[in-house]
Amino acid sequence: MAEQAAFQYDPEILAQTSSLKIRAVNLVEGLLSGQHRSRHKGSSVEFAEYKAYTPGDDIRRIDWKAAGKTDKYHVKQYEQSTNLKSAILLDASGSMRYESPGNATAGLKKADYARTLAAAISYLLLKQYDAVGLTLFNDELIKHVPARSRPSHFQQILRCLESTEFRGVTRIRNTMEDLIGRLPGRGMLILISDLLADSEDIYKTLKLVRSRGLEVIVFHILHPDEVTLPFAGDVVFESLEDDPPIGLDPELVREQYQRAIREQIEFYQKNCPALGVDYFFMETSAPLDQALRYFLLRRKSRRKL
Repeated sequence: MAEQAAFQYDPEILAQTSSLKIRAVNLVEGLLSGQHRSRHKGSSVEFAEYKAYTPGDDIRRIDWKAAGKTDKYHVKQYEQSTNLKSAILLDASGSMRYESPGNATAGLKKADYARTLAAAISYLLLKQYDAVGLTLFNDELIKHVPARSRPSHFQQILRCLESTEFRGVTRIRNTMEDLIGRLPGRGMLILISDLLADSEDIYKTLKLVRSRGLEVIVFHILHPDEVTLPFAGDVVFESLEDDPPIGLDPELVREQYQRAIREQIEFYQKNCPALGVDYFFMETSAPLDQALRYFLLRRKSRRKL
């Protein structure tokens, strides 16, 4: 509780959270514009919390008994009962904070791209009255926000996303083994990561999760520099995780490096569908709204959502 209070009154973090919220909400509202949204059939609601009345709120939800006692108007908010519970697993390791030297590439930073994607998916699921949770990890669990569907839950997810530092190494298998007991028996796991770890180990981890009956979506996010290695001259590469610095001429290794990245992407494109895992590769240079719209349309065509 003390940690939340300290965060709440930090003006810089509040400004960042506001920016993230605007990006996420605008992104989702743009995707849903003109589409009919309805509640799940057979769903029910239960009381979740009060909020102060503001113009535009449904007056039928005002607690008139409380208003008579306090002379203040409060609106009852409800949590939607749902069969779907989703867990977003966000890689918060050091490699996720990579950005071009001098910020040469247009678009969001890699960490902000991933954060915005996580926020947008959370908002979209909550908009559908589904429950969503968030877990941040590197070589261990950093933060865990249990799945909820109440209206105010989006703010808690935003606070968790913006108060996190991207550091440490990536060990998805260790994290998943710690997390798997907290995941719903039936639901959806959404992994957002650069997957800069052993591909076979990640494959075995995804296989383990699928064996638990969970639907799995993997968003594989890389910066364009990490795909093409565009640098020239003698360069010293400093690790964002735990590897020592390396000095080399990129020209000597560029072709071999690009081949290794292509082979990694092709490995997931081939093997994830065989597991029933929905794999989606994203470069941060791609506008996030276009990438997410394409992904959702692809899933709709497969009749998964």
